Amino acid sequence: MPETEAKTEESPKGGFSLKTVLVLVAILALEAAAISAVFLLSGGPEDARAAGAAEDEAALAEQPVEVLVIADKFQNTRTGRSYLYDTEVYIVTQRRWRGSVEQRIDSMEAQLTSDVATIFRRAEPAHLLEPELATLTRQLEAAMNRRLGKDEEGEPLVQEVLIRKLMRFRGDL
Repeated sequence: MPETEAKTEESPKGGFSLKTVLVLVAILALEAAAISAVFLLSGGPEDARAAGAAEDEAALAEQPVEVLVIADKFQNTRTGRSYLYDTEVYIVTQRRWRGSVEQRIDSMEAQLTSDVATIFRRAEPAHLLEPELATLTRQLEAAMNRRLGKDEEGEPLVQEVLIRKLMRFRGDL
């Protein structure tokens, strides 16, 4: 048995020696110091700068704009009672056509008002009470397209009709 005790005393207990561990720690410390020095001396990241809005003329001309067409009161007597509808109607068109559309609206104000008044007089009461006013909007869009025409490419100038305000008042009190 004394031979087995001698063999166990001579063999290391396993793992790394203290010298090896110290060398590894020193190398890691040197690497950390070198990386830190590089980052500190490089001056850090560049400041972020926002680029200005780079919209070109064509994109700006394609943007939609709203144009007021009519702000008036219109009558409907289809229920047997007279109701007045305080109304504001806007159209959506492209920015490049805004001047042309406004000029056409000014020159056709009486015709457009007459068309809208006719639509309101003929409208069924249910159409005037729809939550989204889809029927009335469709009829107004057709009338606006008919009066205001089309652009150079054959597309209607009116992209959309918006009924901003439609307030109902009794007119026979």
